[in-house]
Amino acid sequence: MSLTGTLRGFGMILVGCLFLAGCSTDPESGAADPRAAVDAYIAGLNTSDYQSIARLAPPLNDPSADIRKRLAAYGGKDIKLTAVDIRSEITPKAALARLDGIGKAGKYSETLSLERKGDRWFIALGRNPNLPSDQMTASTTRPG
Repeated sequence: MSLTGTLRGFGMILVGCLFLAGCSTDPESGAADPRAAVDAYIAGLNTSDYQSIARLAPPLNDPSADIRKRLAAYGGKDIKLTAVDIRSEITPKAALARLDGIGKAGKYSETLSLERKGDRWFIALGRNPNLPSDQMTASTTRPG
């Protein structure tokens, strides 16, 4: 076997390993399905638990500002969901969850974008700092 062939083979193995590493996720992060992600998110809001919400952010995203904003708006409000509508119409790797409920502050309404990475579901919180600055992340608020 030539040196070029050996290097090409090594390169293919390296690319494969990097691909698998990028697809694997920490079993402590994300959720098993979209509804479990929604339930964990609401539980995190109700207990004002930054870390439990941060575990729902996609790998490599920096969710800090987004989580602080949400905790300021909804944290500790004892939200009880009255309606959850989760739809995945475009691709099996993405879903929208429309949430309605009531809490200490009155009516609660929010729309969350969810994405699947590997076998785990994540809520679109923050953004990946490695993405170009002009690439926007999905909105997770409901207009009006």
